[in-house]
Amino acid sequence: MTRNFYALKIALGLCLLAITMLPETAQAQQLGIANSNYAGTNSLYTNPSAIADSRYKFYLSLFSAEFGATNNYLRYDAPMSLLKLARQGKEFKSEYIQENLNGKQKLVMAGADFRGPALMLQLSPLHSIAVTTRVRAAAQANNLSEEVARLYKVADGEDDSYLYKPYTGNNMNLNANVFSEFGLSYARVVLEQGPHFVKAGITLKRLNGGSAAFLNLEDTDLQAEERMVEGSDEADYVVKLDKVHARYGYAAMPAFDAAESGDLLGLLLGSKSAGSGWGADMGFTYEYRTNNTDYQITRNEQQLTDREQNKYKYRVAVSLMDIGSINYNNPDLVWAYDVKRTNKEVNLSEIGDAETTEDMLDYLNGQLDVSENEKQTSFRAALPTALNINIDYRLTRHLYANATLTQGVRGRNTIGMRQNSLFAITPRAEFKKFELAMPVALQNNYSVLTVGAMVRFMNFYIGSDNIGGALNLGKPYGANAYIGVSLLPILQRNPKERKSAPATVQQPS
Repeated sequence: MTRNFYALKIALGLCLLAITMLPETAQAQQLGIANSNYAGTNSLYTNPSAIADSRYKFYLSLFSAEFGATNNYLRYDAPMSLLKLARQGKEFKSEYIQENLNGKQKLVMAGADFRGPALMLQLSPLHSIAVTTRVRAAAQANNLSEEVARLYKVADGEDDSYLYKPYTGNNMNLNANVFSEFGLSYARVVLEQGPHFVKAGITLKRLNGGSAAFLNLEDTDLQAEERMVEGSDEADYVVKLDKVHARYGYAAMPAFDAAESGDLLGLLLGSKSAGSGWGADMGFTYEYRTNNTDYQITRNEQQLTDREQNKYKYRVAVSLMDIGSINYNNPDLVWAYDVKRTNKEVNLSEIGDAETTEDMLDYLNGQLDVSENEKQTSFRAALPTALNINIDYRLTRHLYANATLTQGVRGRNTIGMRQNSLFAITPRAEFKKFELAMPVALQNNYSVLTVGAMVRFMNFYIGSDNIGGALNLGKPYGANAYIGVSLLPILQRNPKERKSAPATVQQPS
């Protein structure tokens, strides 16, 4: 098991520095619930306009959480699922892993998304507001060349032909980030004319950076070598850097005493954390309603719009999510460097023996001959900005077909998290108290096919965008799962018809 873990380090090469700064955690989509008309505050995370004209008058989410990991290089091929493997305590074997060799760049991602208490309230038929809390964590490796990724086979003892082979012009991007956010959303109906219905929304977010790390290599020439440890039968693996342009840095999680309210408040508000910033989401939704008269009801001699029904034949929603960044600028907690060197080397065993991230930085700086005056005390980490386009088609009263396109727009060498692009088709059966959805998606920048499932029953939902990883379907590249609970959501209700007072009978005099 130790050897397999070390092989993973080799597969990522210099990714070791960034990946080991965070535990394994996942980035969220929640395709099954996100597009539901009964998603409540969960719909805000794909388009803030969704809460206008919601089926809920009041919605309080207690929490939702998602965890997972994915990649587009190594796939799991074993006689049993990972869940069964763990439950039975079976040994993990290297032959359970297969490579995807297609000559394309590789990516690795693990992350978590915890959505804390969130409240949505309809102020009037036109206006809605929401307050949300959230913590996200992710570790990502992007733009990893297939040749460098295959070095894991060397450490696993399968093939040493990749040693002493030059790999030129490498551009790798690695990021790890943990941050919290507090969001305030507003959405309103902006057009209601005949069959045309439009709503728009915006979310403003205060961001508090907990911890971050990054390593960007640009136009770097490297090769791996094996060297025997003197006086031992074991070997170390060394990465020789013939030419390297490296930008790397780290923002530490502050140490504080939770019992001291001043420290805790400063951490939550950002004044004592490593960094803080602002973010925003914005979007609009167009609905085509085939026959408005079908949704008109009469109550107490007044003609009203039926509040309890979904009224569109199809809807088109467009949003730009996660605009903004976090500025890590606490001089006591931030280290950043931008160095260009030739003829250097890094011993992966020695850097792996470092007990803290600061020890890793000290070792790397020593190997690259970085001086103290090259240290920077700030860097800016971008949010995973993405364009979302969503089409929802109503087949029958309770059956829908949804198409979702998410396109990440951050540059290849940007410091910060990225949203990997995807395209998904999701059929769903939707009722007030029950819902079933099954997303089929091309994820990981359209390179991996996944199948998911989601079930909602009243105030509780559970699902996965990649259920194959847990059930061992189709040699999966990863797995994820999510769960959520709300408290006493109040659905929209039409006014009740007042009973007419009984006519009085006049008695003869």
